[in-house]
Amino acid sequence: MSELNLHHSEAPPSLGFELLMTMEVATLWRLAPRAYQFCGLAPLFYTQLFPHDADGAHCRAPWDHSPMLEFFLDEAEDFFELTPEPGATLSSGLWVETLDSGEELPLAATARTMKRDQVILIQAVREEYAERVRILRRARVDILEKRKMAQALKSAKKKNPFDSLTRLYNREAFLDLVQGQIAALPVYAPNLALMMLEIDGFKALRDGLGDQAGDQALRQLGRILRHSLRKSDAAVRYGGGEFAVIAPGTSLPQSFLAAERLCALIAAADFGSGGRLTVSLGCTIYRPGENYKEFIARAVLALQDAQKAGQNQVRQRDPWGKLAALP
Repeated sequence: MSELNLHHSEAPPSLGFELLMTMEVATLWRLAPRAYQFCGLAPLFYTQLFPHDADGAHCRAPWDHSPMLEFFLDEAEDFFELTPEPGATLSSGLWVETLDSGEELPLAATARTMKRDQVILIQAVREEYAERVRILRRARVDILEKRKMAQALKSAKKKNPFDSLTRLYNREAFLDLVQGQIAALPVYAPNLALMMLEIDGFKALRDGLGDQAGDQALRQLGRILRHSLRKSDAAVRYGGGEFAVIAPGTSLPQSFLAAERLCALIAAADFGSGGRLTVSLGCTIYRPGENYKEFIARAVLALQDAQKAGQNQVRQRDPWGKLAALP
């Protein structure tokens, strides 16, 4: 990939592009913000899904025909503007498109910064998709567990699910929300991210400035979380100076970028008498088949990784057990 020459307006077919076509990978070269050119040879799936442009060239804007790609393009544009260093990548996670024949085709997109260029790669991932479906089907065999989760959610609705100080969900509601999100995960897009964050030096803040300043800091952080997250996300006061964010439909790279933005937003906020505050933040995603306790425990480990690295740090944990490489 790094040797492909993308600096010609019409790159001739090459061994590299032929291999990409064989691997069902389509390459779009970024010319300017939201302006792309298709490079090389188009895999069959690409021509089936995305019609040729008016001049007969391969589709240069497939996001005009796919809501999932349109969503990813917005993230990719932000990524390209914020991450210029070579080798940086942003992944979309898996989603499914339907061909005219009715066949369901699993796709994944990646934004990548090369030495001199920025590209978006769109790939058919048939084997990964089939394996994921098998895992998820096995994970949902236990109907009794589903009933238990449904009963827990029904019970939670009868209780007050909010923390009175921050107006976020409380810890008890958090456990029900996590279990409910796991039970509701769609087969085709099972990404579910969990972020755990803690105010750096919160105990020292309370000891030095008193409980009133500590409560003021908690209220302000609650406001920041309520106003900066997506409507589909759920923010939680986990206890003390600890918080959590449940983010459905979010991959691990996406959760890492969101965590970095959240840390920067908090570090720049005015916390009144407490001055400036920072948080340490750890994130992970759900591994199909695991229970909610394992999911939460891994997010806590990621938070501990961030705290060991110092203040105002973000770390992530790969759902298969090893510490994920930073983007």
